[in-house]
Amino acid sequence: MADLTIKLSDSDFDIFGLPCQFELDSAALSASYLRLQSQTHPDRFANSSAQEKRLAVQWATRVNEAYKRLQNPMERAIYWCELHGENPRGQQSNLPPALLMQQMEWREALEEIEGVEALEDLLDEVAAEKKRCLALIAQQIDGEKNAQTANATAQALLFIDKFMIELTRKLEQLEDAS
Repeated sequence: MADLTIKLSDSDFDIFGLPCQFELDSAALSASYLRLQSQTHPDRFANSSAQEKRLAVQWATRVNEAYKRLQNPMERAIYWCELHGENPRGQQSNLPPALLMQQMEWREALEEIEGVEALEDLLDEVAAEKKRCLALIAQQIDGEKNAQTANATAQALLFIDKFMIELTRKLEQLEDAS
């Protein structure tokens, strides 16, 4: 552990030696992850003191959690917002009226859907909106460096992701029933 120049309290981006931004080099992330895993894996410390073993477990856990977060675009965006003083998972009070209307329309459409094909169409529409929001948040984070607007988009992404899970469950139920 002595060769690590980073601290457990460092940001995920710092741990992997990456810029604090939305767009990441996935190959660099993976390479850094593998390097850190080899340095911190608890098996390397099997003959070490109890304190060194505990530290190795803490590091391995921290590296795994950071990797998982940075690997997922939505989680990476939320984390970036949190680093910049926002709380996307908090009260969603600053959602744009257009998104609130879209949510209501999607919910109404879901209630009326009975067939697999119509549900797949709605799922495709929601997936396209997720893709659009991910492109938008990339611009808000990397281009504008605007945590407030990125926070609102992250909140939209959280809703979209939750709604997509709901749609997928309903699709599975419809497919099982047929």
